[in-house]
Amino acid sequence: MTKLNASETKTAFATRVGLTKGRISQLVAEGLPVRSDGKIDVAVGLAWIEDNLDPSRRNKGGGAAAPARVSTTLAEAKRLHEIVKVQRAKLAFEREQGQLVETVAATRTVFARARAERDAHMAWVQRTAPLLAAEVGADPRATFAALDRMMREHLEYLADMPLGSFGDGA
Repeated sequence: MTKLNASETKTAFATRVGLTKGRISQLVAEGLPVRSDGKIDVAVGLAWIEDNLDPSRRNKGGGAAAPARVSTTLAEAKRLHEIVKVQRAKLAFEREQGQLVETVAATRTVFARARAERDAHMAWVQRTAPLLAAEVGADPRATFAALDRMMREHLEYLADMPLGSFGDGA
């Protein structure tokens, strides 16, 4: 994937969103924000296009008139196509800026963290059981067996909880 810049020339931005440079110039006249150096801030430009691009003003002129039903369907398809292109470009930009993560990577990270926490809890039982048994004067094997069983039950309980029940982490 190519590196995304925070700002681009009108030509580069036109290529990104699948429009002509002339159409971008028209959109600038209609209010598409342009920086003082003549470049377009990618994030701002994508948001503006998504919010303001009027499908009824695109593809004017040229070609023979088609029946209303066919041109309406074609216009709607073109509008949806342009919206999808803008959304894809916006997602690519957000991914490049580090605002999005891949689902597979997030799942792998959460799974690795859960496994590490499980292992740490089980190691805690092994370290703590003899100390607890000595402190209360109990049999170390019986203390370990009871503490191990209780920890495993607790970890199973946590594993059965749906992810949404943990809140948003904030």
